[in-house]
Amino acid sequence: MSESQALWSLAEGEALSFKVGPGARELRVSSGRLWLTQAGRPEAPAEDVWLQAGQSLALASGSQVVIEAWPQAAFQLLVPPSACPALQARLGERRAAQGRNAMGGLAAA
Repeated sequence: MSESQALWSLAEGEALSFKVGPGARELRVSSGRLWLTQAGRPEAPAEDVWLQAGQSLALASGSQVVIEAWPQAAFQLLVPPSACPALQARLGERRAAQGRNAMGGLAAA
């Protein structure tokens, strides 16, 4: 998948409401500006955030989010590594094995 296929676009004044998940996500603004509101809870009131191109925000799994373009925006909704613990463990094992192999090669030299 190319980066352009992973971009969402909002036109001037266009809004989008969605529930995050399963798992955490990262919203990264590629161009324009977004006004984002996360639904509140009794222990954490609703929060408004402005995001410019190049900025990102971590979104918790299950959170309700509303975004609006000001005046327009393109963004990505990414899955952070922390949302994939099984994949992180496999990559960690692979890196550890590569490290052992590299150290073994140095000892033999």
